[in-house]
Amino acid sequence: MEISANWVFILIIIPISGILVGAWDLTKKKIYIWLLVMLWGVVGILFLFSKRGSSPEEKLVNIPIEKKHYYGSYVIAREFFSGDQVDWQYNHFRFEIKDNDSIYFHLTNGAKINKTHRGGISTTKLDSNENLMLHMDTPTHHILKTNPRLYFKDNELFLVFKSKKYHNVYFKKGEWKEIE
Repeated sequence: MEISANWVFILIIIPISGILVGAWDLTKKKIYIWLLVMLWGVVGILFLFSKRGSSPEEKLVNIPIEKKHYYGSYVIAREFFSGDQVDWQYNHFRFEIKDNDSIYFHLTNGAKINKTHRGGISTTKLDSNENLMLHMDTPTHHILKTNPRLYFKDNELFLVFKSKKYHNVYFKKGEWKEIE
């Protein structure tokens, strides 16, 4: 089991600090103040030199994402929300990006595809990643009105679309399967 820095701080650093201040207050010996300053100095140095914000998600962002990484099938990412709304979206929206730079956004009812919005894709390079740009045939669906944002969580790529109806709509690579 991994102990977080927050628990170490709460359960060890703060109580030791309290003990040192109490010992100084009772004895008025400068050694306790000196130990307190040394303790907080070490904590400060560890904080400055630690890799704060180096989570696996942030480390993955440094791996360059290219156009070829976008190719595949996408479904609604149900990890972020639960309930009837996300299940309904999962059963009604999915899309695929083909290696001929085309996108097919499917409006579905479970396994059955009712309508498909077609378009093309391109990418634009920002930093080390190529961000996805959509070029949809008109008329198109409200989810596809803006280009998606690229996010990472637990070593997984997510495309997040801004929708006027649903706010943020999260998609991830995967094949559609019936909800159990």
